[in-house]
Amino acid sequence: MEKVLTGAAGEYYVAFRLAAMGYAVGLTTRGVSTIDLIAANVKTSKSITIQTKTMLNAFTGSKKDAEYWWKWRLGISAKPVEDTFFFTFVDIKGDASNVPDVFIVPSAKVSRLFDDYKNDKGELVDRWVGITKGSDEEKKYRNRWDIFQKALG
Repeated sequence: MEKVLTGAAGEYYVAFRLAAMGYAVGLTTRGVSTIDLIAANVKTSKSITIQTKTMLNAFTGSKKDAEYWWKWRLGISAKPVEDTFFFTFVDIKGDASNVPDVFIVPSAKVSRLFDDYKNDKGELVDRWVGITKGSDEEKKYRNRWDIFQKALG
């Protein structure tokens, strides 16, 4: 699957789930660098913004070390930290016949998941987000749609 279609699939999946939960959801115009979705509770007028990162196969690991994790590329551009801004990290798990896993992370908590890559001069050149299988982060964020329910009231 092409990279742009993988990203769109993740955005539309998160939008579908939020709409099915009763929220009004809008996708932003292509090319907006930070916000992919805006969701609102029409009863309370509360709203949130979401950046979605999607991988076709985010789950990986080392059989040798018996360690497994999910990983998504975030990039090095600055990201907002707001109570109403969230990241969703979507793992399509290979193909459309699987129900994706979605990690819902408040923007204030995402920096704890950073896996930074630096060049020989110590300059940041890339940033990934990683969540280890069986970790507290997996329990806190994996398929925790209630995080959005709390934020939207």
